[in-house]
Amino acid sequence: MVDQEAAAREHMARIIADLSRTEAYPHPVTEIAIEETHASIVFLADDLVYKIKKPVNFGFLDFSTLERRRHFCHEEIRLNRRLSQGVYLDVVPVVEVGGRLQLFGDGPEVEYAVKMNRLPDNQMLNYLITSGTVDERVFPALADRLAAFYREAATGPGVDEWGTAEAAHFSIRENVEQTQPYVGTIIAPVQHRLIDEMSARFFAEHEELFRERIAAGRIREGHGDLHLAHICVQGLRPEELQIIDCVEFNPRLRCGDIAVDIAFLAMDLDYHGRPDLSRSLVTMLAERLEDDDLPLLVHFFSVYRAHVRNKVACFRLDEIAPELPEYVAVKSEAERYIDLATSYLVEPERPTLFLVGGLSGTGKSVIAYRLARALGASLSSSDVVRKEIAGRPVQSHEPVPYGTGIYEPSLTARTYQELLDRARTSLTAGRSAVLDATFLDPTWREAARDMAAELGVDLLLIECQAPPAVVEERLARRSGLMADPSEADWAVYQEQRRRYGDVLAPLENVPQLTLDTNRPSAQVLDDILTHISLRPRL
Repeated sequence: MVDQEAAAREHMARIIADLSRTEAYPHPVTEIAIEETHASIVFLADDLVYKIKKPVNFGFLDFSTLERRRHFCHEEIRLNRRLSQGVYLDVVPVVEVGGRLQLFGDGPEVEYAVKMNRLPDNQMLNYLITSGTVDERVFPALADRLAAFYREAATGPGVDEWGTAEAAHFSIRENVEQTQPYVGTIIAPVQHRLIDEMSARFFAEHEELFRERIAAGRIREGHGDLHLAHICVQGLRPEELQIIDCVEFNPRLRCGDIAVDIAFLAMDLDYHGRPDLSRSLVTMLAERLEDDDLPLLVHFFSVYRAHVRNKVACFRLDEIAPELPEYVAVKSEAERYIDLATSYLVEPERPTLFLVGGLSGTGKSVIAYRLARALGASLSSSDVVRKEIAGRPVQSHEPVPYGTGIYEPSLTARTYQELLDRARTSLTAGRSAVLDATFLDPTWREAARDMAAELGVDLLLIECQAPPAVVEERLARRSGLMADPSEADWAVYQEQRRRYGDVLAPLENVPQLTLDTNRPSAQVLDDILTHISLRPRL
């Protein structure tokens, strides 16, 4: 097995090296860019794209032989032409000529590539959402396009069996099993357990609904990987939307209830911070498809979809050296997806105000972000709010001595009051709130306690602690990250420690959970989630 994996890596390294040459292409090429996923390598050669499948076998995906890779290249062409026009062109061989690999000429065929026309990056829906330039009229057109697709997609024998409760549960259980190695590092144990247990309960409670869905023709051969990055907006008419990159390698992941397909898109809109568009799109599709049960099922299957993306990111981590910047980005992506999955499952029993405090550099922000995401709570950070009040860009860095500049007492007071005001807005609306600040001054812990009592909500102070050597290393590493809004450095930490000590002194009627953050954030998050009372959202 080790020899096979080494040979596969050597094979792909050779492909990358040889196809990085402009002379390896049968047409003029000025620039070649390479994108890599857990399952493929994509060569962007000016206006054309060549996608090569890796010789991998993940169980749910098997590209382990050249014959299988060739077969699935042709399947990719056939299936993707259902929702796109003029994008998927042909399957072309990678041949060896004169000891080098290239995409033309006579020679042994050593690999195969899907040849495609390249779509503009700035017209992909994920770009439009992220950049804030999306024309929201695209979503009714998208609903029309998808509704028409599902009405015409294959159903009946050969498809319906993938829509049973047993088949859907198998896919979820497969995710649970395949992400087990990442529990405790990326995934909190309680997150993993909730997905497993609550999914099983949902299937048991809605067994009849799944049978009704099959009888009603709701099981179709869908897309299987329907998210924002696979939708190109070339106009606002349904036929001007190019939807690409469906699942070609496994009918179990492509066929199923239409809710499973739609859930991927709904989840991705949530992930990109647009739950309003997610809800609107699901409502439009439910109306067009005359499907009253669609919103419930989309909510449930959004857990599965977020978990799938978490799994894919985890697999990708195994291929990246931890010291590379890409590793940090992919790890963050994996954590964000599993936290989003958790937010679909549970929320605090009662609206809760969480204060995530402690000395600078003790990991407050990491834990606050994960907690807020996992509970669907609002999040406000003192580092961000302070700069907003001071009129400075959030990512600007102008370190100053402790207690001076934007950290002088009056601006600090305004910052904490704004944090509490924002939390009040969320809590009044029935939504939990997470505040990320040191809370070293007991005045603001007391103010939070009084506000929670006034509003009749729960309160929890989460104190983050870490050894000084760990804090020093974190602050040094953070100083080089321009995306981090904090100005705190080692001198600030030392002054905080001198003034306030190593721990936050307990306050009467302020419940406090003290946690060691010198371990993976998944383990810290697990301590918090198992400490608080949660109720199901399904």
